[in-house]
Amino acid sequence: MKKLLLLLLCVPLIGFSQDGPFYFTHNNIQREFYLHIPNNLPSNSPIVYVFHGWGGDGEQIMLNTAFNILSDQNNFAVCYPTALIDGDNGISGLTSWNCSGLSDINFIHALNDSLQNQYQFDENRIFATGFSYGGDMSFHLARCQSKDVFDAIAPLAGTVFDYMNTCSTSTNISVLVLHGTNDNVIYYNGGNFPNYGNYMSAPSIVDDWAFYNSCFLDTSYSLLDINNDNNITDVTKYQNMNTGDKVWFYTVNNGLHAWFDVSPWGNDDFWASEEIWNFFSQVGTNTTSLHNQENLAVKDLSKIINTLGQEIQSSLDHLLFYIYNDGTVEKKMIIE
Repeated sequence: MKKLLLLLLCVPLIGFSQDGPFYFTHNNIQREFYLHIPNNLPSNSPIVYVFHGWGGDGEQIMLNTAFNILSDQNNFAVCYPTALIDGDNGISGLTSWNCSGLSDINFIHALNDSLQNQYQFDENRIFATGFSYGGDMSFHLARCQSKDVFDAIAPLAGTVFDYMNTCSTSTNISVLVLHGTNDNVIYYNGGNFPNYGNYMSAPSIVDDWAFYNSCFLDTSYSLLDINNDNNITDVTKYQNMNTGDKVWFYTVNNGLHAWFDVSPWGNDDFWASEEIWNFFSQVGTNTTSLHNQENLAVKDLSKIINTLGQEIQSSLDHLLFYIYNDGTVEKKMIIE
């Protein structure tokens, strides 16, 4: 008997030595980052910065989010910086972003300037996403837009703390917020985190940003319950039709404090990395792409590769990546 597992996600291919770690000196401190550049990436391409959570590092978030596969298929660069040990002046001995000051803001701006000089990325398509404390860092970057570097952010399980009042939002920026209603670390409805203070609810953050960007409700719907667990993801999209600014909100009902993923790597109905890139790819346009899984456009298979990146025809009992001409990737395993 054969079982077909069709999963709309991908994991990074084996072998990451070409992606780092690399080092950049800022304020006389050596900072670590990982960087994935697709082969033959043209100039004027986008770049996505991905920020890890508390205690993590660039390599960990690179592995967990698998943005490298999306990067190769959609021609954008992706950078994974690492925070400093006790970078927020804590005493945990773990890596943490400085979200109450400007030291990490200045580091990311300087790193981006350096990478821009080397690769000539599109200055109008610089994006940031992150998980948990990395989501907080994404919000912090958006609020401290002194150089108008970032064009959109997509924090997952992050929030805006009261102590992040070093800056206030001074420029329009598109925002995608993803949050689980059962997040037991950063509560969906806001709260107080020990030693860090009060923070906003996810709905309040969305409302505030939609108001600031003069966005109005464009569409709302629910994703298909592909795993039949009755835990529905509700999607609400706001848009400013004049500027193209967007505010999207993914509420994952009963979702936990995790990078959302489909079975067997998660228990959700979507792969967060893919949805985030879909959002970034539409920033600046004044049309919304509805996520209608029942009326997908016809697409052609370009090639099949294995986990080593080798092109093959087909294989049983092995993980394969089906790459289509529209840039999407399906992960399949046929089990004998």
